[in-house]
Amino acid sequence: MHAHRKHSQPTVTRGPAFVRQGNEWAIYQHLLSMAPASSPQLAESTGLSKVTVTAALSNLERLGLVEQTGVRGGSAGRSPRLYAPHARAGFVVAIDVGAEWIRGAVADLTGTVVARLDKRTPAKVERFVARIVEIVDAMLDEQQVSRDAVLATVFGSPGVLDADNDRLRLAPNLPDLERPGLIPSLRDALDADLFVENDINLATLGEQQHGLGRGVDNFVFMSVGTGVGLGIIADGRLHRGAHGFAGEIAVLPAAPVVGSKSDGVYRPMFEASSAAKGIVAQAQRRGLTVANAEEVFVAANAGDQRALDCVAEEARQLSWGLASIIPILDPKLVVLGGGVGRSGALLLPAIRDHLAQWLPIPVPEFAVSATGTDAVLLGAIVLGVERARVKAFERLGYATTA
Repeated sequence: MHAHRKHSQPTVTRGPAFVRQGNEWAIYQHLLSMAPASSPQLAESTGLSKVTVTAALSNLERLGLVEQTGVRGGSAGRSPRLYAPHARAGFVVAIDVGAEWIRGAVADLTGTVVARLDKRTPAKVERFVARIVEIVDAMLDEQQVSRDAVLATVFGSPGVLDADNDRLRLAPNLPDLERPGLIPSLRDALDADLFVENDINLATLGEQQHGLGRGVDNFVFMSVGTGVGLGIIADGRLHRGAHGFAGEIAVLPAAPVVGSKSDGVYRPMFEASSAAKGIVAQAQRRGLTVANAEEVFVAANAGDQRALDCVAEEARQLSWGLASIIPILDPKLVVLGGGVGRSGALLLPAIRDHLAQWLPIPVPEFAVSATGTDAVLLGAIVLGVERARVKAFERLGYATTA
């Protein structure tokens, strides 16, 4: 098998100036996945002639998108020069907004994080945009990066962007985010090309690129914390749905209370029963003095039967939601994340047992995410770097559709 077949890259075309630019774009894309690489290696990978590749690398180096990193040793005769993308030719800003923390990161064009900063989410919505600007400016100043060098800014938050009205919907745990005018204010303060994406979708991209989802074409990332959400990777791609609401499992009905004779007219939503507040409410009804869901899991690990009963009920609730999802998506893997999901080791045995009992189809593999609290930022960087690399070429007057 030829090396170039291993890369899913833009088609390499041939022709005059427009095609030359297309070839340079394709070479740059190959270099991103192979770096450091020599001109002969890139010629083999792209199928272009060595003369074409050498000329393209020289031009990309002159334009500041590629740099030499040395020579490859160990071969007889003249050693070929090695090339790599110029990492600091542009930068990406990633922002993750949660109920308690706003997390920020800056990455270069290779996706390497060069700055990180977290600050508390302000209590007053009037401080929200200013707090984000504080975080971004502090990170850029630390790296001595100008605003002009930021080629993409990705904002991850609960809810879904209503593109027609440029406002967020379905963010009940941070209702201030749904305020009209908030997203336009962010665009004005940060970047007109600000990209807004659901936080769980971003966490799913982070899991796909950096976590347990690598190489898994069909998996779901189930986040359980302040809220509940699902990110879906189907056939290797993030599935958003027609309006961006795919994975908004918070609105599913909760599992019925054991032994109840409800007429089905009213039932609380899945999120109310299975998210952190629901766990705490269960624990307090059982007489446990706890301030948050983490304390319930600590008590369960210590053997407290009331806490263990809460964990058992949480596993039943999550299984109920998953039983609605698995027959439709048929994922190979379910990754648990979020503040509660990261305590999933206690939950997983019961979840597997419930699903095996309820479903006459194979139960997927289960695992607890290893990306921790940075999952959303990691996904935002994945998305941002893709956009920034395109923009780096567009700034040169290049077309990137070849």
